[in-house]
Formats: sequence, C-alpha cells, structure tokens
Amino acid sequence: MTETSIATPAEQGRACGYSRCERRITYTGSGRPREYCGPPDRVWEDGKTCKQKAQDERRAAHAAGVDGALDLFDAAAAPVLAVTTALGDTLTDLQQALQGHSEALAAVRDGAVARVRETERTAADALAKAAAAEAERDRAVRAAATAEREREQAMEAKRVAERMARDTDSERERQVNAAWTTAIEHEAARAAAETKAAEKTAAATHALQQQEQEWQRAEQLQRSNRELDKTNRTLTKDLAVARAEATAAEQAKASADAATEHARAELARARERRAGEADRLRQDLAAAREQLGDVRAQLTVAQAAAQTAMDQAQAAETRAADLLQMLRNQRT
Repeated sequence: MTETSIATPAEQGRACGYSRCERRITYTGSGRPREYCGPPDRVWEDGKTCKQKAQDERRAAHAAGVDGALDLFDAAAAPVLAVTTALGDTLTDLQQALQGHSEALAAVRDGAVARVRETERTAADALAKAAAAEAERDRAVRAAATAEREREQAMEAKRVAERMARDTDSERERQVNAAWTTAIEHEAARAAAETKAAEKTAAATHALQQQEQEWQRAEQLQRSNRELDKTNRTLTKDLAVARAEATAAEQAKASADAATEHARAELARARERRAGEADRLRQDLAAAREQLGDVRAQLTVAQAAAQTAMDQAQAAETRAADLLQMLRNQRT
C-alpha cells in the first residue's frame, strides 16, 4: 500500500509570538513548542527580545483599554496557530488573515493610546489656565485693598494737618490777645504814672524818678512788642508749613483715589479675562469629550473586529479538525 507523504511540523514551523516578527519557529518534535524566536533569541535594536516586545504590546493594549479584546484574540488564535504548525501551507491564508487582524488591532491600540494622552494633556492645560486666571484675580483684589488702605492713610494725614493748623491759629490768636492786654496794661500804668506825676508836682524829685521808671516800662513794652512781632512771624511761618502739609495731604488723597480707580479697572479687566478663559476652558473640555467619544467608537469597532476574528478562528479550528480526521482516515 502506498502511504501519503505529510509534511512534519519541523519542516514547516510556526510564526513567532511577537506580531511584528516575520520569522518562523522550527519545532524539534519534543517538549512544548516555543512561542518566540530562538534559540538563539532574536534581539531588536532597542536590546529587547521578541518575548519582551510582545509583553510591551500587551501592556500598551491594557493601557488603551483593549487588553481584554487582545486576550480573547490570543486565546482564540493559539489553537489555530498550533494547528497551522502541523498543516503548513494549507492554512497560510488563514495565518495571513489573523496577522492582518493583529496588525489592525495594534494600529487601533496605538491610536487610542495617543488620543488618551492628548486628551490628558488638553485637560492639564485647561486646569493650568484656570489656575492662572484665579491667581490674576487674587492679585487684582490685593492691589485694590492696598490702594484703599493708602487712601485712608492720606485722609488721616489730611485730618491731622488740619487739626494742627487750627491749633496753630488758636495759639497765635491767644498770644496776640495776651500781647495787646499787656500793652493796654502798660499804657494804663504809664497814664496813671503821668497823672500821678502831675498831681505831685511838689515832689519833683520823686516825679522825675517816677517818670524814669515809666520810661523804663515803655522801653520794656517796646521790647515786648518786638518779641511779639518775632513770635507772630514764627507763627506765620508755622501756619504756612501747616497749610503746605495740608496741600500735600490733599494731593496724596487724590493720588490714592486715582490708584483705587486704576485697581478697580484692573479688577474689572481681570474678571473679563477670567470669563473669556472660562469659555475657552468649556470649549476645550467639550473637544476632549468629543475625542473620548471617538476613542470609544474606535474601541467598539476593535471589539467587533476581535469578535469576527474569534468567529473565523473557531471556523478554522473546525475545518482543521475535519481535515485532520480526513488525513487520519487516508493513512489507515
């Protein structure tokens, strides 16, 4: 009886477990078949082996939210790949189809990861802009409070200067009145002395002495008048200084009022800018939500593709089982 020649797994080999590796693994016929290239292991440009690269792929798929779909796909593809090791070229087309689905899932995964990272960066930028707007508003409020304190200090300085001016005027008037009172008293004394001298003409010597005393008193009054004039000039200078200080206080108050108005205008502009920033933040958040919706849609498409691949793998497994049974029947 003529036996049918069947290619062994060692002659055909199977694909490496890393989706981007094109090498095939030769099965020695003993032990559990290898899933990745080797021995020796293939080393890529980044220093990693096919097994390490495949692990990175699975971690990236988990970060993109499609790890479950890839696990299902791997579970469905594992028995098919084991069968293709024995069947060889008969299932080459199926292997290429599975490889294409794997590459498509990898592309969807990379796109999902990129979109998620871009969405996170957009949200972080929006939060940073909101914090900057809040800080600017706080600075404007502090500036307005500072201007208000300066205005109150200027008003207090003005009140103090006015009070000092009033006190100076009162003191000057009191001194002038006292000087006139003294002058009147001296004048009355001099008149009394003259009257007394006229009445006592008999006592000439005594009258002359009394007159000398009156002259001395007159000289003292003149000296007192000169002192009064000097005091009056000093008080006039003090009054001028007090008025100048009051004028400076008025100017300081005007400056403080202007600073307050400027701070209020800055606060209004800060509020307007904050409102604009809030609108832009709402727009950015809406765009981020829209991008998340696109990512979810792509994930739905990827899951549907994985389900299709599982169905195809199940059908391929059924066909492979039928083919193996037919081959066994032919050998017997």
